[in-house]
Amino acid sequence: MIASPRLRHHVRDLPDLFARVYGKRGARSLAKVQAIFGLNKSEAARLFGISRQSLDEWFERGVPMTRVADVSRAADLAKALSEHFEPERLPQIVRSPLPGLDDQSILTAIAERGTVPVFEMLDRAFSYIPRS
Repeated sequence: MIASPRLRHHVRDLPDLFARVYGKRGARSLAKVQAIFGLNKSEAARLFGISRQSLDEWFERGVPMTRVADVSRAADLAKALSEHFEPERLPQIVRSPLPGLDDQSILTAIAERGTVPVFEMLDRAFSYIPRS
């Protein structure tokens, strides 16, 4: 079988290949969080405790490895919320104080305590809803 020239790589090409494959890691999850929650740049940056300039760098160069898990968990939460609520209502829902989060909003809880308290609150809330 003849190998395609596109599939043949040399050792010297590995850094470039690695950069192309992993260069923007986490950017798709970051965009998902921003879109589902209806966040502007300032709000998205505040959610992850970074500056707007850093947020732009994350989109351009990829999320730093030390923060990929945080962004991924936030994207998982955004997806879970979008499965239970109308998408057009989510921006208001994530900004409203909730008793299950000690009267903090979902965005504030994520920024200050991470996604675990929000997932726990959702588990408690949805465990009372009978499934049809």
